[in-house]
Amino acid sequence: MLLTVLLLDENPRLQWRKVATEYFQETGDWTVYSLFPCIILKEGDYFDKDQEIGNGRYTLSQEASWNGKFSTLPVIGGTLPHYAENAGLFISQMEDKSGYPFPEIETGVSSVALIELRDESFRILRSRRLRKDRES
Repeated sequence: MLLTVLLLDENPRLQWRKVATEYFQETGDWTVYSLFPCIILKEGDYFDKDQEIGNGRYTLSQEASWNGKFSTLPVIGGTLPHYAENAGLFISQMEDKSGYPFPEIETGVSSVALIELRDESFRILRSRRLRKDRES
């Protein structure tokens, strides 16, 4: 499966990785490690499309939502590319029923990537930095 995703800046990526580890310890859901923390925009190859991200800052729901393939924290604030569909921060490949309390973390992005996801592994096929608006 191909996914077009936004890659997190270093600080929020490290914070979300820590949250993922805590989530695994609490729930035992090992699929949290099947993909790194990223904002899934849409299934498929949209890498060459216009990638408008505004200032690159996103607000995420603190409650996980199942989109049919992944549990994500839906994007509730920030500028997303026009093609994005049910965009959210990857949590796991299992439907979240735990009501786990996810923290509010200011999340910034600066790159887009095309990822090939297979059962328990992934690989980044392409990635590039994005230009952010200079206005906040």
